[in-house]
Amino acid sequence: MDIKPTVVVGPPDDGGLRKVVIDGKSRGKVWSHHELQKVLRRAGVAPEAAIDWHGGNCTVWPAHSWGRRMTGAVMAAGFLATAGMCAWIGMNDSFDALTFAGRVTGFVFLFMTVMELIAFAAGFDYWRKQKMQYSGPALLFGALVELFVGTVLLLMFFANKSRPSYALYLLLWSGLIACASWSLWVLYRRRVWKALRYPGRIAVGAIISTVLVITNLAYTQIYLPSISRTLVQGTAEIGSPSLNRARTKMYLRVRLHLKNSGEVPVHVLGSIYWIHARLASDPKDKYKLLKPGELVKPPGQELSPGEEISEDVVAEITKPEDVNYEAVTAQVEAYAFRQDRMRLDAEYERSGKWRGKLAKEGKDDDPPSPINDGKEYFRYQSGISQSSELLNLTRGRERVTVWWLYRPLPVVYVHVASPDDKKVFNLKDPKEQRQAVDRYGLAFVRGSMAQTPYPQLLREAQVRRPK
Repeated sequence: MDIKPTVVVGPPDDGGLRKVVIDGKSRGKVWSHHELQKVLRRAGVAPEAAIDWHGGNCTVWPAHSWGRRMTGAVMAAGFLATAGMCAWIGMNDSFDALTFAGRVTGFVFLFMTVMELIAFAAGFDYWRKQKMQYSGPALLFGALVELFVGTVLLLMFFANKSRPSYALYLLLWSGLIACASWSLWVLYRRRVWKALRYPGRIAVGAIISTVLVITNLAYTQIYLPSISRTLVQGTAEIGSPSLNRARTKMYLRVRLHLKNSGEVPVHVLGSIYWIHARLASDPKDKYKLLKPGELVKPPGQELSPGEEISEDVVAEITKPEDVNYEAVTAQVEAYAFRQDRMRLDAEYERSGKWRGKLAKEGKDDDPPSPINDGKEYFRYQSGISQSSELLNLTRGRERVTVWWLYRPLPVVYVHVASPDDKKVFNLKDPKEQRQAVDRYGLAFVRGSMAQTPYPQLLREAQVRRPK
């Protein structure tokens, strides 16, 4: 007489799985009646064998296959999208960010990439046989990381007032938050944390670690940069004049300096010097420009703390004894930005063009009024990128334009904006460059003015004239 095996199917657990026991030995858990038949065939039990049902008959299968697979697929898609985003940021920032804090942030994102990949792999076990004890908690941590990444990126996106062209990222990060919130809700209903021995302690440890990471990033990326100021100084020194033998020309030597007296390296975006004479006979104090020029060539040159650039230039005054000058003045102006705040494209130093060449290219209307007022100008322009890939994603790339203008008093203007920004550049609005100042440590350097009475210079030149 054949002995029929004893088959017992237990009640559904929190996840909808029902345990199968054959002759007192566990054969695993199943989601559906179809999977139960597979287990019976592998155990050599006839399909028509009697089954002892606990917690519901053969029609009670809370976890439907299609719903379970869809849930797992959506979670997996969220984990993969988060892992891809974290990997992109981490790979770029861990070795290429301009600051140490940025590189540490890059390694943090690489760590979160690993966590998301673990959660992705754990999903295959949790939504099938649940053979691994900690596959559920792995999904829970993965969803928390997904929510954290999406929230941080979205908050930085709005805090930096990113451009409309980055709407795709806005949708992506909003989708990550929605997917993570839904995943946490599903996992909460399944009480996946019960697999952990001390879930309360683990939760407290995770919260403390997150607070420490956020505090460290705030200290290193916000507080420390805010107290390190850009300090670049410019000076001009008027030297001794001399006359040629015919006394028809006076040569005036001027020494120009630009020094980084601060604590952080900087790049010089643009610089200008001028030497001019003030007309004594004009009641409106008009000036005659003697010599303008650029002090730092090519632009974009780095100045380390304590480093200085000096140059001697010579201004020429024709018929010095016939002109009616009151004084000769020399001054240096420049714009510099912090090296740890942004990168200049390599093409910047080669992008300089005069207005005539820009007119041939149809770009002479690029500078808005009052820059484009008929005067001659020289322009540098190129794209810039942020100090880290994390900021590139949330702020977007921008473009810097430097105008070097010829006028009775030459001047340099700098404008930082998105390449798609069509806003008119208003030189009279002090808020125009406030964002660039805050983001990049952009500093306007107005050097001390050197001024000498012209009659004094003429007397010195006459005394030293060649015989």
